[in-house]
Amino acid sequence: MLTNTLNLLPLFTIVLFRTASVLFFSPIYNQTSIPLIAKIGLSIVLALAIFPTISSAQMTLPDNMTSFILLIFKEIAIGFLIGYVSTLAFGAFVMAGELITTDMGLSMAEIVDPVFGDRVSTVSQIFQLMAFLLFLSINGHHWLINALVLSYKTVPITGFIEHGFTISKLVQMFTGLFVSAIKVAAPIMIIMGLVVVVSGFMAKSMPQLNIFLIIFPMKILIGFLILAMLFPFITRSMEYLLNLLRKDIFSLVGGM
Repeated sequence: MLTNTLNLLPLFTIVLFRTASVLFFSPIYNQTSIPLIAKIGLSIVLALAIFPTISSAQMTLPDNMTSFILLIFKEIAIGFLIGYVSTLAFGAFVMAGELITTDMGLSMAEIVDPVFGDRVSTVSQIFQLMAFLLFLSINGHHWLINALVLSYKTVPITGFIEHGFTISKLVQMFTGLFVSAIKVAAPIMIIMGLVVVVSGFMAKSMPQLNIFLIIFPMKILIGFLILAMLFPFITRSMEYLLNLLRKDIFSLVGGM
């Protein structure tokens, strides 16, 4: 019994590295507020659950340390792809919030983003928190684990990634990131642009009016009012983009 366990330990170690890299680079699980020991424990539990589904028959692991380490790096790269790609939609929401914040004149009001580790605007943080809730409501944390399990069928432990398809898919998803950000922010950006045009006409028609003292607080007030009115439509757009993300991830994993 002990001998069989020791023989399976190298294979389990490889499974653990792919599982851990998915969790450490994916949304929700990569939060800095989650203790490191909790992430490691969850990785071990998931690896133990996935391990029996992997057939060790007809699988020859490297017999030297160098090849074994290279295999581990390959597993980390696969986990990184799955985990990091799943954060692209959240990056789109952060970018949309930044575009809206810039038009509202709140660029100086920034807080630390716990996911990307950078300073983001308050609107971006609101969008991201809402995206996290939607991600959980559509069982995003479940389909992320399903994508991990599927990856062992498309890229076995001793297999290789299909680089051509993977790179083209990543480029397509990064392009969609910018398009999605503009789509989410476009309604408010258009309205804020109209506010600037109206303020320009006011400045021309009433030269004695100091338009700069009026336009900045007016843009902030109108921006938050429009944001509140459009928030139901924004959340629907976020849910739609997260469902597209699910399809893209499974398409990426399936074509590896």
